[in-house]
Amino acid sequence: MTGPSNLAARPRFTRVENERLAASGAAGPVVQSRGRPAAILVLRVRGRIVVVDEASIDWIDGAGNYVRLHAGGERHRVRGTMKDLEGVLPPRFVRSHRSTIVNLAAVHELVRTPFGDLVAVLRTGDRLTVGRTYRREVEAAFAVRM
Repeated sequence: MTGPSNLAARPRFTRVENERLAASGAAGPVVQSRGRPAAILVLRVRGRIVVVDEASIDWIDGAGNYVRLHAGGERHRVRGTMKDLEGVLPPRFVRSHRSTIVNLAAVHELVRTPFGDLVAVLRTGDRLTVGRTYRREVEAAFAVRM
């Protein structure tokens, strides 16, 4: 009889705030603010380790048992749940829909549709619908009531 695999127990994404790692440039060009290194996400994707600068992530969507990170023109699909990833990310990432997390810094504008729905327009031009359940959380993050 075999027990549960250790492979399933290993995290698929890890948030790192390490001065030495950020200073070494292992994450590529990292923008630092006030002497603090920028955080990175280390992703395990199909047997590879991918390092993504947290600030470059525009939004994240759920796709079944996977999450897809949209960072500029790149997309990374990682096995995991939205809830697990939401717990790893800092407060500047807000859940805007049951299958979407958005980086507040990537939002260009919030638009109210004629039907009363709220749409987040990102700086990349992507339009993300804000779910009714998460609307107050998004509005509170911007300190605005629409």
